[in-house]
Amino acid sequence: MQHHRFSRYNTSIVSKWFLWLCLVIRVLFVLDFREMTTSKTVVVGSHVWVDDPEVAWKDGDVTEVRGDVITVRCTSGEKVVRKISTIFPKDTELPSNGVDDMTKLTYLDEPGVLQNLSCRFGVNEIYTYTGRILIAVNPFQRLPHLYEKDLMKQYKGAALHDLSPHPFAIADSAYKKMIDEGISQSILVSGESGAGKTESTKMLMQYLAYMGGKAAADGRSVEQQVLQSNPVLEAFGNAKTVRNNNSSRFGKFVEIQFNDRGKISGAAIRTYLLERSRVCQVSDPERNYHCFYMICAAPPEDAERYKVGNPRTYHYLNQSKCIELDAMDDSKEYVETKRAMNVVGIGPDEQDAIFRVVAAVLHLGNIEFKKGGDSDSSTPKDDQSRLHLKTAAELFMCDEKSLEDSLCKRVIVTRGEAITKHLDPAAAAISRDALAKTVYSRLFDWIVKKINDTIGQDPGSKYLIGVLDIYGFESFKTNSFEQFCINLTNEKLQQHFNQHVFKMEQEEYKKEAIDWSYIEFVDNQDILDLIEKKPGGIIALLDEACILPRSTHKTFAEKLYQTFSSHKRFKKPKFSQTDFTICHYAGDVCTSVHRSCVTYQSEFFLDKNKDYVIGEHQDLMSASRSPFVSGLFPPLPVQSSNKSKFSSIGSRFKQQLQSLLETLSATEPHYVRCIKPNNLLKPGIFENKNALHQLQCGGVMEAIRISRAGFPTRKTFDEFKTRFRLLEPDILGGRYDEVTACKKLLEKTGLKGYQVGKTKVFLRAGQMAELDAHLTELLGKSAIIIQSKFRSYHAHRDFTRLRFCVIPFQTYCRRQVARQRYETAKRLVQSAINIQAGIRGMSARLNFRTRKQTKAAKMQVAKGTGPPQAASAKIKLEPKSNLEPKSKLDPKSNLEPKSKLEQEVEELTGQLQLEKRMRAEETEKLKSDLEKMRLQFQGGKVSGFPIGASDNEVINALTAENEKLKSQVNTLENRIIQLKTDMQRLEEKLSDIEVEGHVLRQQTVQTGSPTAEGQEHIEDLIRCVTKNVGFSQKKPVAAVTMFRCLMQWKSFEADRSRVFDILIQMIGSKIEDEGDNELIIYWYSNTSTLLFLLQRSFKTKTQPTGFFGRMTQGFLSSPSDVGGTQEVEPKYPAIRFKQQLTAYVEKIYTIVRNNLKKELSPSLDYFTQPSLKLPDDSPDKHWDSILHTLKKSLRTFKDNYVHPVLVQKIFTQTFSYINVKIFNSFLLHQECCSLVNGEFLEAGLGVIELWCDQAALYAGSSWDELTHIRQAVGFLAMQDKSKVTYTDLTNNLCPGLSVQQLHRICTLVNSNGKKANSCVSADIFSQMKKIMTADVDVNSLLLDDNSSIPVTVDELNDPTTKVEGISDVEPPSELVELEAFKFLKG
Repeated sequence: MQHHRFSRYNTSIVSKWFLWLCLVIRVLFVLDFREMTTSKTVVVGSHVWVDDPEVAWKDGDVTEVRGDVITVRCTSGEKVVRKISTIFPKDTELPSNGVDDMTKLTYLDEPGVLQNLSCRFGVNEIYTYTGRILIAVNPFQRLPHLYEKDLMKQYKGAALHDLSPHPFAIADSAYKKMIDEGISQSILVSGESGAGKTESTKMLMQYLAYMGGKAAADGRSVEQQVLQSNPVLEAFGNAKTVRNNNSSRFGKFVEIQFNDRGKISGAAIRTYLLERSRVCQVSDPERNYHCFYMICAAPPEDAERYKVGNPRTYHYLNQSKCIELDAMDDSKEYVETKRAMNVVGIGPDEQDAIFRVVAAVLHLGNIEFKKGGDSDSSTPKDDQSRLHLKTAAELFMCDEKSLEDSLCKRVIVTRGEAITKHLDPAAAAISRDALAKTVYSRLFDWIVKKINDTIGQDPGSKYLIGVLDIYGFESFKTNSFEQFCINLTNEKLQQHFNQHVFKMEQEEYKKEAIDWSYIEFVDNQDILDLIEKKPGGIIALLDEACILPRSTHKTFAEKLYQTFSSHKRFKKPKFSQTDFTICHYAGDVCTSVHRSCVTYQSEFFLDKNKDYVIGEHQDLMSASRSPFVSGLFPPLPVQSSNKSKFSSIGSRFKQQLQSLLETLSATEPHYVRCIKPNNLLKPGIFENKNALHQLQCGGVMEAIRISRAGFPTRKTFDEFKTRFRLLEPDILGGRYDEVTACKKLLEKTGLKGYQVGKTKVFLRAGQMAELDAHLTELLGKSAIIIQSKFRSYHAHRDFTRLRFCVIPFQTYCRRQVARQRYETAKRLVQSAINIQAGIRGMSARLNFRTRKQTKAAKMQVAKGTGPPQAASAKIKLEPKSNLEPKSKLDPKSNLEPKSKLEQEVEELTGQLQLEKRMRAEETEKLKSDLEKMRLQFQGGKVSGFPIGASDNEVINALTAENEKLKSQVNTLENRIIQLKTDMQRLEEKLSDIEVEGHVLRQQTVQTGSPTAEGQEHIEDLIRCVTKNVGFSQKKPVAAVTMFRCLMQWKSFEADRSRVFDILIQMIGSKIEDEGDNELIIYWYSNTSTLLFLLQRSFKTKTQPTGFFGRMTQGFLSSPSDVGGTQEVEPKYPAIRFKQQLTAYVEKIYTIVRNNLKKELSPSLDYFTQPSLKLPDDSPDKHWDSILHTLKKSLRTFKDNYVHPVLVQKIFTQTFSYINVKIFNSFLLHQECCSLVNGEFLEAGLGVIELWCDQAALYAGSSWDELTHIRQAVGFLAMQDKSKVTYTDLTNNLCPGLSVQQLHRICTLVNSNGKKANSCVSADIFSQMKKIMTADVDVNSLLLDDNSSIPVTVDELNDPTTKVEGISDVEPPSELVELEAFKFLKG
């Protein structure tokens, strides 16, 4: 891995070459143009978008243009053919994190909008503006940095586009307009189920409560009650659907009222169209309302009070297999809901009554019926059903028999009498479900009314801000009356939205003072007339069918087919006789999206449109002993008490909707469009086709179409001038202001129909592409000119250089060839003469040497042939009784070594005799070979060529023969030398054995053990070494003195000694003051030196044998190692002293390292804690402080002659601490990942690297410990990060960083990036997410600080830590004067 070097170059030369290179690259690699409306703007190489049935749009490059048909190679690898009219240009200059406002896009079209939303979603930027409309993409995960309370302070008072898009900005804009202009405001939050409407509404209300909140006397403020109403209404009005785990099954409009000081004075909540049918019918895998599951998960005492148990045992819940949700704990939600009820004013008694009703509804669902005794009658099916009937009656606090009769019988009142009619089991089940739906609907209405009564409305309020959280467009496999009403709501809101967007577009043109004409926009009034026109609309026909007694859903469907058969928005499905289809949302605009046409099933339309209470149910509930239950069913007028009066839900909903639109029309609207990125409800997945459909259904694409109908491309004067300045060179000199320069550019290109406003240039659709085409043509011509000049220059330069180099080279080669030919001929002649002379001389020398060696061998053989007893007798051991006392030596202890030595001597003597005879024979053979060669030379047979041969042939033959003879002679000489060496080795081995025998005999007669002397002189030694006695010959005097005294007193060989304990106590007392760094380092030098001396002087367990082994051991134990003393066999006190000394060395090492880290910490905190930075603080000051600390520490180490290996270890761990602390700051603080901080750190690291190079002996590998921050700083200091690829980032720039660390740093870099080139591309994020998803065992983001782990002496025991020449160390003068220490002078 290569280190990032901070080299310094000549800045003037580099800057000139860099500018020239940028110009060439800019010309050679021209950016493709953007908007193609004619064939003139589409050329080969253009980047375009083409439609795709699976992913909506794909990007690619144009490879062929044939008239109005083009061929495009997509980035996925496939080739497609499309017409020019169906493609859109791609903006290659779009930043990697997109733009925060869609109106800033160069090309405002479908693929451009999708690309921008996808890029921002990839870097967790989920909010985007489209003018004043906020688009919110549901991330399906918590993003804490977007919901912090401190964030509200930042948005307070800020302009709408000054900060990043956020619901807080929309809420603040509405609040400021209300205060400044005195106009009521409304915020419309829409989107399909699962898009995040509820969460967006919560944030809007939180911000409005933050801005207008005030304390209340009773402890519950209005804003607290408004906020806490959300969990209560969610518990009773939200449920899991196919597309959302917390889908609101009702519409909600919250009116927050403000007084003249802008404080919240009241509020009201309006609800629309609760989905009553869900109480009795649940499709798999959906759930019923949350409150049913909460009460089943209530604490045991509550569950026993309400007589509930496992939710899987209830018919209204077990119709679906989905009972529990992973992200929701029903038991905790139960507690939170009750706490929220307290805040909104629902007391404990009312809470108990509410949950009793909820439990009663569950028990109602478990009542099953069978045929009774009479025909067409019914009765509870079994004992279990009767038990649930009894439990429901107890919870409703009504009569059990009356409840059974109300479910199984019906009373028909005629003119003179009341007739009781029995119901069959199917009708009884319908009656049961009708009661359950009615009770639950009345309960929900009561909760809403109670919340409104508790919060209270302010009749004197001047302003209000309404927040509308209403269901979005719904299209399921089965669509019933609820979906019909929901989509009617979206049609009405879509009309209101289109009119508002059109108004905002015209206001933009007026603000810029440009000429404009009326822009038509598609109106959906024809669909609204189809649904709600009276008479003749679908709702009117539905009410009519509900009133007629014999009407069914089939007759209703036939009526629809007859009435609307010719309507372009109404269709009859081919394979159904009762379904009907409505094409929603302005037909032609959404024809490309088939899901805008919704097919409704009319089976339950009539039943769900009827809103009446059965008389028996009314009487039963009104007679309840529970005031709460009877209050849900107030008494009806006398004339209608026994009748089921019809009321149309559709008509009432239409009236509520009209009232809502009147309220919205009286306010200034703000829009939040919520988008669900995927149907899997998982984070990190953005499906283009799904998002595009929601943008179309939400009206965003219609708003874009309105914008494109006018002037879709809008550029500020500075942006326009910067982009197209090359088209008009006259404006480059700065002689014109921005407005004049832009006008001259437009006049030069010849465009028509554009407008120049006060701050921007407005271009018609297609004009941006024309400008890009002009720029491309100009740059293309310039590229050709530059390329031709560049190639000509290079060709001429290369030819000149080649010619200049070839001529001298040819001259030199000719001269060398001639000289070599002459020298070769001359050398061959001389070689022949020299070879002949050398061979004759060598033959004579070999003859003489062979005779001499033969004579010497004979003499040695003669000596070795004597009786072997004489040789062995010399090394025989004397009897043991004559050598040592019997009381101390065992007779058998030395007899075995003696016999072994005698046997080995005899064997070696025989081997030596045999070797001598073999070598003599081999010598004779070699002599004979040499004699033959000599005779061959003398006889002239060595030549081997005919007499009449030419001179060249003679020379060549002589040369070959000469080389052959030389090799033979060398082989013989080497063999003779090897023989001599082997003989000498055998003789030395025999001598070694004789010496070992002598030593063994000496050991048998010597007794005794080492003495422990000098115990009485230890006080004098301690008194001297406790002082700073300095250094001599670059070694600590105290350590050497203590070692020499211990060796002299033979303390290491003593079985008991108190010297070691005294020395250990003295060392411990000297390092108690850890703050005195000078003293600590002085004793660090002494203790480590003393420890190294002990390691070199103590004997190891295994001893080498033989001559070479003893020679090696003698070398290691030579005076150069430990001052001329021999190795000793340490006893237990000495070994324990070494262990204690080792512990102190490790402890002192830790103290020195921690002191150095403490001195560096204040300066490091400046770079790792942005909150500590002061405005006038300079980074250079802190780098100078770090460098000063390192230099001071190194100087102290040198002054005390601490061994470099020990210093290297300290600096290595200190640099590791710096690496961990600075790198972790990159992961924790956004400010640390800025370009400026990267450049500051880059400069400082250059200073640190220079110090490491200067102090290489002591720094060691410290620079390598900064790998993480060097790589991260190298990336942060890059000016243009947008061009970095994933491979460059992971393999070249930051190979030592994990994918999780890189993802975190890149995210923070993009958060800081204000320019496109300072942000990392979205492709890098996508590849990182793939790897992060695939990897399970990932590394932690933060680095662990290993620099605090204690070091062991084994890590410091390096072969280079050898103390040499201690005998030259000058001892302390006060000790030398004492008689007991005179040995120190020697």
